[in-house]
This record gives sequence, structure tokens and C-alpha cells, in this order.
Amino acid sequence: MSDDTGPSAESHELFLKLTQLNNDLQSVQQELARKNADLERLAYFDTLTGLFNRRSILEKLNEWLRHLERYGGRLCVIMLDIDHFKAVNDLYGHRIGDRVLTNIAHLMRETIRQTDFVGRYGGEEFLILLPQTDAGGAAIVAERTRASIQGCPMHDAEGKAFPVTASLGVAEWCKGDDEDLLITRADAALYRAKDAGRNKVEITACTL
Repeated sequence: MSDDTGPSAESHELFLKLTQLNNDLQSVQQELARKNADLERLAYFDTLTGLFNRRSILEKLNEWLRHLERYGGRLCVIMLDIDHFKAVNDLYGHRIGDRVLTNIAHLMRETIRQTDFVGRYGGEEFLILLPQTDAGGAAIVAERTRASIQGCPMHDAEGKAFPVTASLGVAEWCKGDDEDLLITRADAALYRAKDAGRNKVEITACTL
């Protein structure tokens, strides 16, 4: 008769323990990879909208500015601001305001081109980068984005529709522009759009 407590049984028990330890190690590695991916998303993407966060979109902008200074080319930026967004929060609450932000983020992803970049610049402001694009091409993208937002009603907690619009300022890169100059000119165009009644696109082309 065989002895179940002999070397064969001990080897089998050791094999089971090693298998369990290996499985536990794989689970820990998978959880670590998941947490690292979560941290990477937090570092580069806005948690609410899923767009690039402010730091990431500015890093993209500076990458393109370095590229342009070395190789030349075209670049436009669009500063987009949701009109009367504070009133949306005041009337419908911050949860609906968050929904408006996520819906507009989705609309922007749908209307920009695959070669463009969009990020949440802060609050209800967004920055869109259009590489190798002049002011005329950027105006088309900006107007398409503005019309898309105007044509997509939002809904309150009871499902009732309400309109939301956005104002957009376009600035074309001029040789020698740094991040501050380019964004300042886009911001100035945005304020011209607001002063003109909102729900408009204003453009600052490069004449150099």
C-alpha cells in the first residue's frame, strides 16, 4: 500500500502552494498595472470630460511650437468658452452643468479632425489645437463646432431641453509666437466674440 504522507504527497502540496503564490503574484501585478494606468489618466486627462487636461494640452501646444520654430508650417488655436455657463449651474444645478461639459466635450471630439487636439483649459473653457492649419481652415472648424453646440439641446433633470451656445476665438501662429502670445491673441478674439453678442466666432490671422 502507498503512503499518502510520503514524498509524493509533499511534492504535490508544495506544487499547489507555488501555484497559488504565482496566481497571487499575477493578481498583484495586474492590479498594479491597473493603478498605474489610472494614475496616467489622472496625469494627462481631465477626469470629467475625458479630454486632455490643461497641463497636457499646453504640452502639446509647446511641442508644436518647437516643431514650427525648427521646420516652419502653420498652426491655429481655438479658445472656446461656453456662454453663460454660470447661469446653467445656477438654474439647473452642478450635476446638469457637469453633463453639459461632458456633452460639449463629446461634440468637440466629433467635429474636430483626427489630427487636431482638444483639452479642457479650465472651468468651461477649452483649447483646440489645429496643426498645419491656416486661419481660413481654422475658421471652418470653429464655425462647425459652434453650430454643432448650438444645434444640440441639453436636458435638465426632468428631461426638458434647454439651449447652450459657445463663443470661440481663433488665433493663427505668427513666427516668433510663444505659448503666452498665441493664447493671449486667441483669448482676445474670444472676448471680441463675447462682446459681439456671444455664440460667434472671431479670428485673429497672422499677417506677417
